[in-house]
Amino acid sequence: MTASEAMTAREVAITTTCSTAKEFVDRFFKRLDEERHTVKNMYEETGKCIFNGHCYVGPDNIGKLYENIPKSSTRVVGFDAHQLDDYLGGAPTILITVTGHVRYGKKGDGGGFDANGNATEVKSMDFYETFIITGKSGSWRIQSDNFRFQNCNTDSMLKSDLWNISMQE
Repeated sequence: MTASEAMTAREVAITTTCSTAKEFVDRFFKRLDEERHTVKNMYEETGKCIFNGHCYVGPDNIGKLYENIPKSSTRVVGFDAHQLDDYLGGAPTILITVTGHVRYGKKGDGGGFDANGNATEVKSMDFYETFIITGKSGSWRIQSDNFRFQNCNTDSMLKSDLWNISMQE
């Protein structure tokens, strides 16, 4: 194989990785905002989600986490993707890092939360999220997910009764 042929194969791998990552990011955040009950189906059986330092293992536990978070509207600012060779037993694997803004709740009277714990004012928060996705099961599934808010006191917010999130240690 010549150097130019190797570059072509490398360029194909980069293009494939980037297009797969874009499709994944679009699908994940659309489901999170509009079809939250289906997000758990995007995780491997052994998949993990670390949400602001709290670990949830398996699709059912991760699904419960997401179903108890107030309604959201997410805007992805950017993402970066890298193919991981020789990782997870050689299965196709991609590392994706996402940055963006998320709003919880719906426009309201500025009171913060209603009696049911739903956000009544729209507050945008910056976040970053890192995924490791794998194609070992025939479709791209999340093996690892690490979500962090950038600019708020998340522990006090998440431990309040308003979010209804049980913290797993």
